[in-house]
Amino acid sequence: MAITPAGAIEAGLEQARLVAAMYADAEAALLERIAARVGKDLDNDDGNDWAAKRLAEVTQLRKEAEAIVRRLESVAKKAAQAAVLDTWAEGMDAAVRGAVLQVADAKLRKRLERVLQDARNLGAKRGISAGQGVAELAAQAVSLVTSVHEGALRAVDDIYRNVVAETAGRVLVGAETRREAAQRALDRLTAQGITGFTDSANPSRTWNMASYVEMAMRTATARAAVDGHLSTLRDAGIGLVSVSRLPYTCDRCARWEGEVLALSGSAGTRVEENPATGVQVFVQVAGTVAEARLAGLLHPNCGHSLNAYLPGVSRPAPVVRSKATYEDAQRQRYLERKIRENKRRAAVALDDEARAKAAAKIANYQRQLKGLTKAARLPR
Repeated sequence: MAITPAGAIEAGLEQARLVAAMYADAEAALLERIAARVGKDLDNDDGNDWAAKRLAEVTQLRKEAEAIVRRLESVAKKAAQAAVLDTWAEGMDAAVRGAVLQVADAKLRKRLERVLQDARNLGAKRGISAGQGVAELAAQAVSLVTSVHEGALRAVDDIYRNVVAETAGRVLVGAETRREAAQRALDRLTAQGITGFTDSANPSRTWNMASYVEMAMRTATARAAVDGHLSTLRDAGIGLVSVSRLPYTCDRCARWEGEVLALSGSAGTRVEENPATGVQVFVQVAGTVAEARLAGLLHPNCGHSLNAYLPGVSRPAPVVRSKATYEDAQRQRYLERKIRENKRRAAVALDDEARAKAAAKIANYQRQLKGLTKAARLPR
């Protein structure tokens, strides 16, 4: 049982990445099917024959797309549920590990570990009850990730029809050859992937299929890690936590770094008992966990974690040093997006030349990403 609170969150985010990768692969497969249908007879048919034949194949394309989505559905539900359940369990283990590591006195450490382990076992039993805790969170995650399936099928249909119409229109006015027009239309209409998915928390922002699933799973697994952790602390009678410090952070989280938060109750100066000595000590509480979350702490891309705070025992969260800056992290995400974008371009390439151009851009962005992560010592 060596996992820490920060490690539990990172393990959950890795699970989220694995689920999102399934959707990225499915998105690429769907785009490839669109390109394969669009690319038929590009250099052979004249006049309106090409467009009419392609539109006549919408039903066949739909069947191919449905087969891809149904295969995805059969594994995605289990993977999403397992990701949340496993991360919740790791969060509970981290509660025990994180608290016990702070205690130097052997007797107190052993007693605390026993209390926390009992609470962890109690939480495991409660967590799998229908409609409670982790079971509800897992169900929400499954619902969110599978909600994209029908939308993806509609988007495939729309993209295909629009590519055919745009290609036919450009050829009609003599702007380009049919192949050039088809490639341009595919590149434009699939640059962002299969899009149209919105987050209820930010309905003005539209996501593509893979990014939406990653966002949903990152949110669910990060919350599972934290809630599994907090449920164990609460059941063990520990009501305070401290916020970790990172080498760089965003504006939403900066005010909470290193602060003590309460699982319940009010902010301000509180009198708490030192569990090692029984002596009453003053603790300055910045707010509740719920208030901090509402203000933006622990957002989907947040790297912060919470750890048990034992009055008079816990030391302030250490400042983590790093060569990387917040701008480096933003640059890393930009390069990762560009790599994904050009992988989509490769998926819809109609010939070797277009495929080679996309591959060259992928290689270029990957070189930049490798250099950045090495220089700034960023995780990949």
